Amino acid sequence: MRLPVQHVSHRSVPLLVCLLAFAGAGYAADRGVDLYKLEPGPYAVTTIDDLVLTDSLQGRDVTLRVLFPDGAASDGPFPVVVYSTGMMCFPQMYDRVTAHWASHGYVVILPNHLDSPNNEQKLQPSQYGILLASRVRDLSFVLDSLDEIAAGVRLEGQIDAQRVAVAGHSFGAVVSMIKTGLYIKDDYRRPWGDFYDDRFEAAVLMSAAGYGMKEMADNAFEGLRKPLMTSGGTDDRGRVPLGDLTPTEWRMQAYLLAPIRGANYALITEGTDHYMGGLICNADRGGKPDYRAVELVRAMTTTFLDAYIKDDLTARQYLQSVDVLAGVDGVARYAYR
Repeated sequence: MRLPVQHVSHRSVPLLVCLLAFAGAGYAADRGVDLYKLEPGPYAVTTIDDLVLTDSLQGRDVTLRVLFPDGAASDGPFPVVVYSTGMMCFPQMYDRVTAHWASHGYVVILPNHLDSPNNEQKLQPSQYGILLASRVRDLSFVLDSLDEIAAGVRLEGQIDAQRVAVAGHSFGAVVSMIKTGLYIKDDYRRPWGDFYDDRFEAAVLMSAAGYGMKEMADNAFEGLRKPLMTSGGTDDRGRVPLGDLTPTEWRMQAYLLAPIRGANYALITEGTDHYMGGLICNADRGGKPDYRAVELVRAMTTTFLDAYIKDDLTARQYLQSVDVLAGVDGVARYAYR
């Protein structure tokens, strides 16, 4: 059900509530600061690149990249993160984050969307009109197919279908927001099932878009209804005109406008561009590699996933505590409300 439209003045919303400044992970380590889940987890990670499933609703094959904890059957079943890449981005280029999650006990599944550079058949101009709906369908298709995926990668009984998060970067972050309630205009729907999927319990949003996409309803962010963590950079510019907003303000629209209290988090790294200097999406994009930003994002998102997917009280308390602080200005900003 759509909520009534409320016109929001972007400038009237405070940029960050409970603004905190803390050190980058490498810098923090030099000063003896221990960010929660900064180090790789206890599991070696197995990666399967070529699991192909057929989605009968779309009438197409979907190739999946699956990362999972290796040799730990006695510790499962493991919760799931379904990840939607940025536009025309390589799923394998997110390993610096997704493999970190897997090492901490998550099964991470990345579909190659219609626009994936890995696909033999490249995106056709006639497919642009269905791309958003196809991507949205891909994520629910993954959840519909968890038993088949488990069999395909020999993880029978080790995937917990009751503990599931959605995550994404850029266009994929928009798709992740849609799966957790973002309102989209009816013109962009297709008969492939509902956009919102209640099976996703939380969302990790890397470089999520703010207002300005033609597909978004006027009150788009009022639909968000699940715990979320948004991340971005001060140089994280998008293709949509930002109006009078800074890149930081535009990337934080989900954090600022979602009607979520007590489970809403934001991380902004100073000087970080949209591709973390070519460390995610595509190595040929972005400026100087920003390893510090990658460390911060994977540490804080793992903590968030532990808090809201594994129901880890220690992780949740950490997210809302002064222990996050490293006392160094100018490296990153963190907030929650």
